[in-house]
Amino acid sequence: MMDITIFKTSVRDMHDLSTIKHKMDDLLGTKNWTFAFEDEDKILRVVSARSYIPAVRKILMRYGFLCEELPYSLDEFNV
Repeated sequence: MMDITIFKTSVRDMHDLSTIKHKMDDLLGTKNWTFAFEDEDKILRVVSARSYIPAVRKILMRYGFLCEELPYSLDEFNV
């Protein structure tokens, strides 16, 4: 079963992303994470079969970015 984890970040744009992209690809694979720069919270979405919360936070924080997991439930969306 795949889980989705959502993070609020301070990664502003593709330039910021370039500093962590290689580490994120190594950890999660190239197609298992995305950023929504248009969102005010600069959302990072991670899809994985296991939890990578501490590892993702460590990568972002090591490069000086905010990284805060946001709780959510699909029940909120009547799915």
